[in-house]
Amino acid sequence: MESFRWYLVFVPLSAVMGLVVVYPLAFSLYLSLTNTAGTPELSNYAAMLSASTFWSSLNISLLYSLTSTILAVAIGLVLTMLLTYRFRFRGLLEVVCLLPLAVAPIVVGTVFAPSGFWDDVQSFLVFQLHQPYFNELSPSFFFPTMFVSEAWEWAPLIMLVALSVVQGIPKETTEAAELSGATFLQKFRMVVLPAIFKSPVMQFVVVLRFIDAMRAFEIPLAWSNWLGYTNSLGSPVDTISLYLYKLLYAPSLGFPIGVASAVALALFGITLTGSLVLLRLMRAVGG
Repeated sequence: MESFRWYLVFVPLSAVMGLVVVYPLAFSLYLSLTNTAGTPELSNYAAMLSASTFWSSLNISLLYSLTSTILAVAIGLVLTMLLTYRFRFRGLLEVVCLLPLAVAPIVVGTVFAPSGFWDDVQSFLVFQLHQPYFNELSPSFFFPTMFVSEAWEWAPLIMLVALSVVQGIPKETTEAAELSGATFLQKFRMVVLPAIFKSPVMQFVVVLRFIDAMRAFEIPLAWSNWLGYTNSLGSPVDTISLYLYKLLYAPSLGFPIGVASAVALALFGITLTGSLVLLRLMRAVGG
């Protein structure tokens, strides 16, 4: 009877997983390994690897995901440090810090774009403070802005997990640190941070944040449109996901579904490999 109940759960779950995960992957693999006539060949992978736009998008995706993940962790830990200190209106600050999680990524990309925020900053600097214009179209400006906006949206998730870890630290440990004369910052650095990085949940969330950043689309799309790269394949802000979108919907390319499938599988493989490496690093840091 118990085994029968187990099958009642396992069989539907396996069917759903096969439908939404296994079948799309298998069909994408088939499309990437055949030409338009259905003949098996590796021309799609050859076309992908010979395209400089693919390598450019891959570099941008790796830079985008690694930098935004590091920034999200750093911002989340700073917020955690603030919220572990007892002060008035602490609950209100915690609610305010959680607000970015409720904002859609495309809205974040639009708000942080020059037309949404930076034009007003530019006007204030020029007309009120009499400072010179800064170049909003420079990579040294829009790349850091994209990274920070991505990190700003997901840092509250890091903060929530870190706060849950902090609440699980035994009181004896923190009290021993206080009796030893440790300051608040020393206690946070020597007791709280090691506990956070040792947490398997935190390690999983950081890897999950890296995976999500590798498939980033909305914020790069907003900046691509504003910078005038709407239909430009391999633009300076094209992540792999945005590159795939343009590859499929650019009218001049004729819907190269085989090449797009090869790129999608490459993204899957690179993300999986990067996640495993990052997880090993997190475990090494956590001890």
